[in-house]
Amino acid sequence: MTGLQLAAALCAVVIGVVLCVRRKEPLFVKILLYACVCACVGALFSACYALVLGMPPTGFHVGCLGMTGFWFFLLSSYFGALDRLADGGEGAYRPHRLAALAFPAVLVLILGGSLARWGAGPLLPVLVEGVPMVLSAYFAAKHLLLPDVEMGIIRVMRPYNVCVLLLCLCRVLGQLPGLPAAVSETAWAGGCCLLLLLLPAAERGVRKWFM
Repeated sequence: MTGLQLAAALCAVVIGVVLCVRRKEPLFVKILLYACVCACVGALFSACYALVLGMPPTGFHVGCLGMTGFWFFLLSSYFGALDRLADGGEGAYRPHRLAALAFPAVLVLILGGSLARWGAGPLLPVLVEGVPMVLSAYFAAKHLLLPDVEMGIIRVMRPYNVCVLLLCLCRVLGQLPGLPAAVSETAWAGGCCLLLLLLPAAERGVRKWFM
């Protein structure tokens, strides 16, 4: 799985570089590219560790900071670039904002239940990236539920936000101890596929929005 994650992260970086070189992309897409670079650096550490020692790293290690950086960049792209355009703060949309709390709440419940059962040690890698991941999940869910605005930002970015939510779920399920190997492996593979889809989905939405 370490090699698969490295291959997916490398491909995501290449896709992002090609997109940014081919045409002038907004800051939002460039921030996503930086996020993929962080994921790639973390996966590279894990792959080198496995190559040198003959086994993938377990528990918390430096490579975990790569995905943590990924989620922080993703969070900054929502908070600093996209959210101010999608959500004008209207009181009529308060029910949508409250409903968007459901998905991150599910993630917190899963992590909390696992923490109570297994303790912090085996869960430390996913807990480290958990805070920016849960916050990113909130923004993705909110942008999925908000009514479309006049500029069409919400509608065209919905496929991207679905990818983000599914990626959050795959990251959590792929790192929880005690799950059947088939579930963990499927979650890892799904997360890698979603990482590849993230930048094309974002760029496609932004392109439609600007057109």
